[in-house]
Amino acid sequence: MAAVRRPAADSAARRALDAAMRALHRVVDAVGRHPIASSLAGLAVLALLSWYVAWHVPTSGWLFTSHYDYGFKDLVYRIGDVRRVERGGALYYAQIDRLEYFVYPPAAIWLFWPLTWVSIFAGELGWTFASLLALAWMIASAGHLACGWRWPKAWAVALLIGAPVSTLVFQPVGVHLALGQVGLYLAAAATFDILCVRNRARGFLTGVTAALKLYPIVYFAIFALRREWRALGTATAGLVATTAVAWAIFPSYSATYFFHRLLGGNELRHYWQNKHWLSSSSSIYTVLFRQPFTGSPPERAIGFVLCVVVILLGVYAAWRQLQEGREIGAFLCVALASTIGSPVAWDHYFIWVVLVPFVLIERGRIPWFRAASLWLFVLTCLVPLRLARNEDLSHKAYDWVFVVIFMARNALTAVSLLWLVAASIRASAPGAQAAQPSAATKEPTQARSAG
Repeated sequence: MAAVRRPAADSAARRALDAAMRALHRVVDAVGRHPIASSLAGLAVLALLSWYVAWHVPTSGWLFTSHYDYGFKDLVYRIGDVRRVERGGALYYAQIDRLEYFVYPPAAIWLFWPLTWVSIFAGELGWTFASLLALAWMIASAGHLACGWRWPKAWAVALLIGAPVSTLVFQPVGVHLALGQVGLYLAAAATFDILCVRNRARGFLTGVTAALKLYPIVYFAIFALRREWRALGTATAGLVATTAVAWAIFPSYSATYFFHRLLGGNELRHYWQNKHWLSSSSSIYTVLFRQPFTGSPPERAIGFVLCVVVILLGVYAAWRQLQEGREIGAFLCVALASTIGSPVAWDHYFIWVVLVPFVLIERGRIPWFRAASLWLFVLTCLVPLRLARNEDLSHKAYDWVFVVIFMARNALTAVSLLWLVAASIRASAPGAQAAQPSAATKEPTQARSAG
């Protein structure tokens, strides 16, 4: 009887999934038939969400599925940094004795400068709306490539469906908005540049993002793996030019950041005794500082080696994905490798979850083990993991509380590693067939090649 029931249950689940997918396709097609009206409606929805975030976040510790300790915490500190620069004060401190200092290269100060021209509420409202537009840009870029949508339809779907739904359900997106982070701007620019730009400017935006925050430099690997040497050179030029301009304008800040912070090692050592980092970072490096580990010198050395290994694994997995013609899958590999392979990986770094639906459908069905790893990543990003953390690290007993805290704080690391491993495994024959260009993807590829 059990053997009879299981196929029946599987068939019912498949029918339900197929029905849900057909309903989703109908909604997307309806939006695509009226792209201008849908885009305007989407802008109105995002404006309403922005107002709600700006109004609600300062007075609550919750935003949809995200849990945080202080509303617009990072944005408030960045505005303070800009005002200090305007008065000629220090942007970086020689002795780092607190968490909230300016964590970006000096060029990033330009992103926050306009916030000093308006009121606090107007700045938080405008920053949130711009962040949601960047989220929509990121989703539209992936939809343009994976689904073959023309830009009007891609923007309509992203504005009216993709960005609002992602904001409501994914905790990395929610906490990103609640803290007032900058990551969506950089992620959107890099996603568009790597997935959609096919002219001489390809690579420039990626280089600029690397000048504003160092992690995106790993994305240069995509150009190298594809042997796009012009794009690699353009990305390098964008990085160097942006850094050089910032150095000319802020010479003392630049020298302190690059020579004292990075080469001097203070950027990394600062975190070793920081309780917030110990309890909240999802880097592979941080795992060696939490129980049952202690962050001893040998463990720190092992952690550094693991970071290098993760980056190399991400590059190899991206190469494997590109061999199958899966550009979004390759980009997700380097993005997650740069996230968990860096010394710091806060929850809001995992906004890359919004690319998962397009990885699942890019060039046909993917192998089951890759799909399973991606669904686990999605599931993890639905949970407010900040609830399961112990910032004072006072809980030492090895009981169920320890298990919950340990599993929750390492969950994003684990599912990211699982995807990198799954993506690096050679696909079977069906996956290889799926790598052949479909009718839906030929047209946009030709359009991008034309410039």
